Amino acid sequence: MPLFLPYEQAVLAGIVRFTAPRHLLEFGTAQGQTTFALAANSPADAEVHTVDIVQWTDYTRKCLRGDETIGAFYRSSPHAGKVRQIFRRVPDEVPDEIAALRGRYDYIHVDGDHSYGGVRTDTVTALELAAPGAIFTWHDFYTFPDYVAEPPERRGVYPYLNELARSGGITLRHIVGTYLVVGCRTWPQDMPGVLVQPGEPEAPFGRRNLRLADTGWKQGAS
Repeated sequence: MPLFLPYEQAVLAGIVRFTAPRHLLEFGTAQGQTTFALAANSPADAEVHTVDIVQWTDYTRKCLRGDETIGAFYRSSPHAGKVRQIFRRVPDEVPDEIAALRGRYDYIHVDGDHSYGGVRTDTVTALELAAPGAIFTWHDFYTFPDYVAEPPERRGVYPYLNELARSGGITLRHIVGTYLVVGCRTWPQDMPGVLVQPGEPEAPFGRRNLRLADTGWKQGAS
């Protein structure tokens, strides 16, 4: 789902500007709004690989909001030259263009299939492709109220990321006031390894936006 909230767009732009990644990977292009944010705020010599599925689903059409072209938003921007659009035939395919940069992606954004199996597949692939000190972000971290007509298997981001946080190996932080989660495998474990529902009053990570400097992360660290 695109980052509709201006605050979320600003947060994502800030993370990318601060970390200055050179090799960025995005799962879930849709209109290309997030792709644009990644390209516009990364260094001039950076390259953004954005991945979508060949066969459109109902969710893809919902995200396109009437557009007939995947990535229409970034394609019409001055930053289109930094972006390489990649399509995969099946959800777990790793196209050659991506496999060639295995271990070098230093920023990966996961916002594709939101089912439990889909977000798990994309995240496992992201972890395999990422550089040791890579920054990860996920969108749509929230639970659905009972009246929403969505089957449980399609509400996967929130339960999967909570499981991933408990499993160890990567530190995850919900950015308060957004539906974004940021993660890194090399952050020190100095805060509770728990994710919370956005908007909960007793957020264990404080009420201000997370700052990467608080975690011990330093630019250029691996």
